[in-house]
Amino acid sequence: MSLNIVSKIEAGKKQRLRVIIGVIATVCVLALLCVLFIQLLLTKERIEIENHITEVAKQSAVAIDILINGDFETLGLYARILGNEPKYLDKNNVRNGLKTVIKNTRFYSMGVAYPNGDVIIYDARKGFTPVFNVKNFKYFKAGMSGQNFVDFINSEYDDNKLIVLYAVPVIKNGKVIAIVTGANDAKDYTRASDITAFNEEAVVHILDGNGDILLKDSSENAIFKSSIFEDEDGISKEVKEKSLKSESPISYWFKDKNNIRKVAAFVPVGYNNWKILAILPFSSIAHNTSAVLRYSVIFLLLINLVVILGIRYNVMIRRRSDNMIMDIALQDDVTKGHNKTSFNIEAEKILFSKKTTPNDRLAILMLDIDNFKIINEIYDMEKGDVVLKNISDIIGKYIEENGVYARFNDDVFAIMYKYVNEKDLTLFAKNIASEIEKIDLSIKVVPSIGIYEITDKNIPLNIMCDKANLAKRTKKGLVGERYAFYDESLSLAIMADKEIEDEMKSALDNNEFVMYLQPKIGMETNLPCGSEALIRWNHKEKGLIPPNNFVPLFEKNGFIVEIDKFMWEEACKVIRSWIDKGLEPLPISVNISRIHFKYENIVEIIENLVKKYDIPKRYLELELTESAFLDNEGAVNSAIIDLQELGYTIAMDDFGIGYSSLNMLRKLPVNVLKLDRGFINEATCTERGFIVLSHIIQMARDLKATVVCEGIETPIQVNMLKQAGGDIAQGFYYARPMPINEYNSFVYHTESVQN
Repeated sequence: MSLNIVSKIEAGKKQRLRVIIGVIATVCVLALLCVLFIQLLLTKERIEIENHITEVAKQSAVAIDILINGDFETLGLYARILGNEPKYLDKNNVRNGLKTVIKNTRFYSMGVAYPNGDVIIYDARKGFTPVFNVKNFKYFKAGMSGQNFVDFINSEYDDNKLIVLYAVPVIKNGKVIAIVTGANDAKDYTRASDITAFNEEAVVHILDGNGDILLKDSSENAIFKSSIFEDEDGISKEVKEKSLKSESPISYWFKDKNNIRKVAAFVPVGYNNWKILAILPFSSIAHNTSAVLRYSVIFLLLINLVVILGIRYNVMIRRRSDNMIMDIALQDDVTKGHNKTSFNIEAEKILFSKKTTPNDRLAILMLDIDNFKIINEIYDMEKGDVVLKNISDIIGKYIEENGVYARFNDDVFAIMYKYVNEKDLTLFAKNIASEIEKIDLSIKVVPSIGIYEITDKNIPLNIMCDKANLAKRTKKGLVGERYAFYDESLSLAIMADKEIEDEMKSALDNNEFVMYLQPKIGMETNLPCGSEALIRWNHKEKGLIPPNNFVPLFEKNGFIVEIDKFMWEEACKVIRSWIDKGLEPLPISVNISRIHFKYENIVEIIENLVKKYDIPKRYLELELTESAFLDNEGAVNSAIIDLQELGYTIAMDDFGIGYSSLNMLRKLPVNVLKLDRGFINEATCTERGFIVLSHIIQMARDLKATVVCEGIETPIQVNMLKQAGGDIAQGFYYARPMPINEYNSFVYHTESVQN
């Protein structure tokens, strides 16, 4: 029995020993697993941090690329104009051209260099610099070899300030005939590459291919002064050289001279083998790894408790890290609200949430500010950010808990709004627009809002935003309500415009555009006394296309400049043909778009045409709309006065539809007033309308100007115009616009048009 007791005791000891060994083994295994888990966690966190700083550096590189591409496009446009019209390279023309063109660019100075090395530079702040020779300068050599050039340099003509210098060759028939240059303040590129997240601990430099710093971060955290090879940071020279040569993003970890652990990312910019170098302290992202290790020790002492606490702690750390990274990635740095990414996430949640019933109505609203750039120019970027924050607060005030909103970029905001009915949605848009217009600035803050009512939740969110944007564009530059609803006709209109733009250049080359003439009739003689030139498109497949279908688009995309020149020349050809046939020409009035006054010497172009066809100037009448006078008043006034002094007749078209018609008459002695058809319509309906029409005609006579009334379509209107003392009538009552051969028959074989 005692033996049994002894054996049981021994067996118990062995059992306890096995249990102890098992516990120890379990603790060791768990400890090993814990160590491996912690190592895996640290490795994963390190990779995520490297990926994040690399992504941030990529965004900076994209921002720099956008600035450079935009500046090259601006200079390239001017270079093409010079290449197409080499006469503009005359030094006097260059001086006038630089002063005009620079107003519509970001450059503070621009210049033109000639093949002999002489350069003319215009500084928007100081005027023209003395002509000097740049034949040995790098940008001159690059330009003369047909290459674009961009580099950071210290300008000896501007207190050695760091600038960004561009050069683009002017090419004619495959030969470089000049070089166009432009300079910007390097601070623009500092702002574009700046990283405002991470409590402003991140540092961004722009490097050249040798590791020298072209544009240094102004932060106190910057560790390099002029080159990445100047300080000892624990990273070999070979690793840095490899990073500079790589065409793909590369990141590595190092410790600075203060023993602070940091991560660096190299990302190519896309020009001159430049690199973005972004550096971020490890401490800026709260990964409390030492605490993880402390809990692992507790895990070894208190097995189950430590396992629970360790897991919970790691989950907490993981969640905190994810939350911080998510905050960085999902927060707008200006408004501190949602950005585009977080808006997409939250909007998707609302769309497909169980709380959103089939009866709930949702809409996407896109909002921006007309000419917001002017606010930044008149005030500064800081004031512009304050305005954006005010707009964000206004949207938040009215949206409450009924949706989500975010600033997408610049002054563009997106809103998803849950509404009851269309009246509720309209009131929401009106309230936001009204309060934005009340923002206290010396210039009015004018919003444009596009609204897309969601009918199919499965349409991608970006497509919904695009549709709201299409509606928003219809309000640009208009008065009245500041919002518009999307309908499918907008998409069809965009597609139709795209089709027209694809065919417009070939149509001009293939002579598909034709000039029609609409006769003008003298009220006293009842005979033709002139005509207006009107464009028609005789499409090879679609037949005759009315001008309303393409002229407004041409005015937006600038092709109206080429159409105007075509019409001017066609008018000169017709007048020349009448003279050659021994016929007495009647004046033809042609339209001049306001775009000409921004980029071209309109006086010289018209003079050259008239000389080319050797026609008297009195037969070519020049029409401008009132909006053309207002858009670029100084340049337009100067050109118009020059043309009048040369003997041309100047007509103001659509007189009376704007707010400043009488003011224009006071400033410019126009020869002809073309009254909008609204005057004659009103005159036939009300006594007040007739009185206004009569007095305008009398005022024009006092100013020695001829009055043309457009839109005459009925005998009643003809009689009313005669009673009011009108000079000339134009409209369907007399004749529609017609081809040249029909016009010749109408004018030269008919004594009286109407009786």
